[in-house]
Amino acid sequence: MYIRSIIFFSLFFLIGFQLKAQIYLNDVELDKISQGKVKEFVKWQQENGIQTFEEIKPSMQSNSDLKGYYVRENVYQVKKGVDEVWNNYLHKSPNESWNGKKVSFGFLFSKKEDRIVYSDENISKIDTGMVVYLNLRLMRGLINIATAFEIITIDQENKIIEFSYLSGNISLGKQRIKFSETPKGYTQILHTSFYKCHNIPKNYFFYPYFHTRATNEFHRNIKRLMLLE
Repeated sequence: MYIRSIIFFSLFFLIGFQLKAQIYLNDVELDKISQGKVKEFVKWQQENGIQTFEEIKPSMQSNSDLKGYYVRENVYQVKKGVDEVWNNYLHKSPNESWNGKKVSFGFLFSKKEDRIVYSDENISKIDTGMVVYLNLRLMRGLINIATAFEIITIDQENKIIEFSYLSGNISLGKQRIKFSETPKGYTQILHTSFYKCHNIPKNYFFYPYFHTRATNEFHRNIKRLMLLE
């Protein structure tokens, strides 16, 4: 009887802890988010049956089949060593790296830490399981679109970062950022996008144009932050 009681209370404690640890989308403090479209996106997720952040799933994984996806590549170069650049990309808080005229940071949720991070808060290092919500400002603000992705890969050995759009996003797919050393000892950054949208014009015209502008701003932001150190 004594052993049964211990087992019962242990299970009760574990189940209670798991339930308590779950963070709900209702826990998001919308008044701390400045972008209306990001707020609408969170509400849309709730209306479509997503109640907790653990229920949020990326549209692709690191080993997902890429057949049927469009591919777009952008190449950047930084006149610093690859290890230094890699570490800077890992240790720049998304509220700084994804914050500019074209893309602004809404908030993020860390699945590993069960923590919501708003635009006035920093994190010391990006990690897998972080879900990042952004606002895309198009045509000088005439159009705003919310988007969100989850960081799915941080490969220290091969120096690769991957993040995937969430299921239900306007675009499906993932982006891969690969760092390599140039013959001169600088760093080449290959930013590859695997994507598909819900209609043909977006695949051929809308996504490539605005994606390039957004990724250019992202890499410029990190380069600028590196120079400030």
